[in-house]
Amino acid sequence: MKLHDRNLLRTAAVTAAAAVLAGCGNGAAVQTSALPPPAVLSAETIAEETPAAAGYTPHSELLDCLYYSDRDFHIYDERSTIYETKGRVLCAVAPHHLAAGHFIAGMYRTAAETRNDIDTVVLVAPMHYDSANVLCTSSRSFATAFGTAETDTEITDMFVSRLGAAKDDYMTEFDHSASSHIPFISYYLPDAKIACLLVSPKESADLPERLSELLYEISEKKSCLFAFSIDFSHYLEPDEAAAHDKETYEAVMSGDTGRIERFTNSNVDTPYCLSTFVRLSEKLGGNIIPADNGNTFTVGSKPYSRSQFPEGVTSYFVFLCKRDF
Repeated sequence: MKLHDRNLLRTAAVTAAAAVLAGCGNGAAVQTSALPPPAVLSAETIAEETPAAAGYTPHSELLDCLYYSDRDFHIYDERSTIYETKGRVLCAVAPHHLAAGHFIAGMYRTAAETRNDIDTVVLVAPMHYDSANVLCTSSRSFATAFGTAETDTEITDMFVSRLGAAKDDYMTEFDHSASSHIPFISYYLPDAKIACLLVSPKESADLPERLSELLYEISEKKSCLFAFSIDFSHYLEPDEAAAHDKETYEAVMSGDTGRIERFTNSNVDTPYCLSTFVRLSEKLGGNIIPADNGNTFTVGSKPYSRSQFPEGVTSYFVFLCKRDF
């Protein structure tokens, strides 16, 4: 495969992701769409196109951060806030839409500011693309602009053996819900390993309890930050989004996981992931605090109109679970 052909494949994947970056989901959970077929690199291709000559690392070794832009990343960093916590951040929720990249940056900046012992970031994110598997992970590490983000294979192996997750390098790389977060982890927590778990909307209703139990078990062995990549209300007018955000806020702050698990895409794209965050926060003995909230209209610079926002707005929250110093 020539570099030109690889770039065409990359462009196709990014275009596919762009269709869901502005809003994802239908019904009770995140909408899935088709991915382009993965490139298969032969030994001959790898030998022909070395990293030094072709400017990339073969996928047989490292996954790419496909949605990273150096210019945009530094804007997110400059716009971000270190949130007031008066405690150590144990787990957190942040968006995966890069329209709210400063929210993602703020979450990881705050976690790094409150703790110097994070050895692994466990990232739980929705699956936006069709797959035969309801849970996906990868043992591959990521190449980032800030160095290699090494994967904690002990944890990813637990996802496989304990939860039945499939190892799917392609899904882990191409779904923006996980890969969009990786550069932030590498930048703000450069010594931390990563472990990604992607959750399909087809997953069973007992996932939040099973997953929160496993994550709590992991917390007793490792010093982790548990990060949940979640977007909230979709396809609504700003006032409608605000009303649904109020419902979501009340359910999260009251710990009402039953209500959260019944939410549709009008409230949150991945109810099971949000419920897992709430359940895990309780198991860890932490307190959930709301750190930020907005939507594609309020975080941008365009005046609201249906022509500017033909599919309505997507809402974002940053929730932090902290334990007092």
